[in-house]
Amino acid sequence: MNKDDFYLNHALGGFYSGRTLIQASGKIGGHRSVFVNIVGNGKNALTYPTFGGILVNPFKGRAKIYAGDVFEFDPGLEGNNGATVKILKYYEVAKTAGSDTAKTILLKRDGYRHIPFVGDVIMVAPNTFEGTGTAVTITAVESTTDTTAGDVWKVTVSATLGNVAANTILVEAVEAGSEKKPVVTNPNTYADMDMDFFYEPKANPANEEDGASYLLTPALANEDTILNLKKVNTLPPALLALNKSRIKGWFNL
Repeated sequence: MNKDDFYLNHALGGFYSGRTLIQASGKIGGHRSVFVNIVGNGKNALTYPTFGGILVNPFKGRAKIYAGDVFEFDPGLEGNNGATVKILKYYEVAKTAGSDTAKTILLKRDGYRHIPFVGDVIMVAPNTFEGTGTAVTITAVESTTDTTAGDVWKVTVSATLGNVAANTILVEAVEAGSEKKPVVTNPNTYADMDMDFFYEPKANPANEEDGASYLLTPALANEDTILNLKKVNTLPPALLALNKSRIKGWFNL
């Protein structure tokens, strides 16, 4: 457990007979409305399964997910692992890497994007969810401003992903190495609202150890749940390929 996480330390116990004033500041991200409002008799754009699951790939520090973020929900009907949720974490390259051997990548940072952390494993987003690719581990993250790309996360990785071009989408991978798959391969639900991750998570949500476990019930991806593509970040190509909407600028799983 990170000793600097005073929220978690405070919640874990101890005794102090006086009053305690806790003060902190920070910036996690912004807020925006991303769902398309539709009108119909008895329509309800957001519907939910009868139960949720444990988030198995939480952020490694204070972060945020946004309304319209996509999950993979598994009700756990097969096997004995229980219901699980995986968030589709993705990032957009802000500036072309510059060489085939580059180990530094600049990612866009504007308050509406997922935050990368040391230890995250990332890969270039494949064109289909069955696709594989080279995945690398993030070894350092710096919040900075580039003279041409603007506000970015300067990310150092364990091995090169090649000369990655600006606007390329990266996604979280299951592990580092070659021919690896993304963490999410069956997107089927959405985040219905913005959610803040304040606490340091457990290293393994299934184990009894210090740290937070996050449980949530995502909104089902149905015909009435429609995203406004103008109000969300550029989606991974494999996700865009699943768009069933015939209306330009709308997205529907």
